[in-house]
Amino acid sequence: MTQASIQQPQVGDENPEAQNGLIAKSNKKVKVTAYLTEQVEQALTELYIARYRNDRKVDRSVIISEAILAMYEKEHP
Repeated sequence: MTQASIQQPQVGDENPEAQNGLIAKSNKKVKVTAYLTEQVEQALTELYIARYRNDRKVDRSVIISEAILAMYEKEHP
């Protein structure tokens, strides 16, 4: 698994070209392999099913991405 740094926009960065660059970079996707315990895999499946009932376009990657970003924000306020 590789580590990727998360770029946060700088406060006061009013340059639209710089902001567009950050937006463009945030759309880049990286393939990652993760090894999950049965308990974690079951939790992911339950989250996916619950969201799938409301929005058929949901993806497991979205759920995992949200979890990683929430953890990052919690540990790096």
